Amino acid sequence: MSTSSSSYTNTSFAVLGSNGAISPYVIDALSKHPGVKKLIVLSRPSSSQPANFPANAELIPVDYNDHAALVNVFTKHSTEVVVSTLPHTATFDAQQKAARAAKEAGVKFFVPSEYGSVTIGLAEGNPLASKDRFAEFLKSIELPYVRYFTGLWLRYVPWIIGYDDNQKVNVIGKGESPISCTAEEDTCGFIAHTLTTLPPSQLSNAHFRLEGDRLTIRQIAQRLNKPINPVEVIPGPESELRTLVAKQYDTGAGSTGWDHGKQKENPKDSEEGAGSANKFWEGHVWKKLEDVVSL
Repeated sequence: MSTSSSSYTNTSFAVLGSNGAISPYVIDALSKHPGVKKLIVLSRPSSSQPANFPANAELIPVDYNDHAALVNVFTKHSTEVVVSTLPHTATFDAQQKAARAAKEAGVKFFVPSEYGSVTIGLAEGNPLASKDRFAEFLKSIELPYVRYFTGLWLRYVPWIIGYDDNQKVNVIGKGESPISCTAEEDTCGFIAHTLTTLPPSQLSNAHFRLEGDRLTIRQIAQRLNKPINPVEVIPGPESELRTLVAKQYDTGAGSTGWDHGKQKENPKDSEEGAGSANKFWEGHVWKKLEDVVSL
């Protein structure tokens, strides 16, 4: 059953960031959704228009230090939802400035830059703890957030196993902990769908745990028909970062059902379980590893 235009809950969107890893997918999904009637994309003045930029979106250069200008942009375009795609290195400061302006302009919801493993309850000292801290900031200014946890991008599976370095599935530990994996297209389609169809009560300070595919490192090796290579360090560029993430995944934290407080996974069939949010996109067929990765 199609959704009538009168029943869409949010129709005016602003995307923060135009050239990030996830930006093109978010912009594409929102530009193609029938419920989105207004789409602006905020970029730094030094950024150029990305390739294949949709005709029904407007690229607006902004200085995040200019509070009045940000407020004016959101007000002028009657923005209801701000979706951040800013990279982790810029998220807290730039997002905070955008959020203050969004609050003043009457924006209804703010989608912070998450799009990965669960960050709720992460201990300080973890490189991603600032994401949870930012959600608390949004609460403090009474600007409702909507957080999306996706696990590992399916396209990043070769990266996390160091396949590009030695054409093997490099594994730290036993490689038996399940990892939630989701395609960018599925994630951003889900974001567009939920933000335009779910009522405010289901969006306000909500988090959605997605899961397109569920795999252990050993299952990845089987599905790709590649040899397992036990290692202490994941090889390749950004080896330190890959190794850090791989060690976290080995504990079980790669599942979108993970609870950092309890240090264990929530039951799969619970409201906080991995993939528990998939039900909000009824009838959607989620991409699997083989749909995205070919080695």
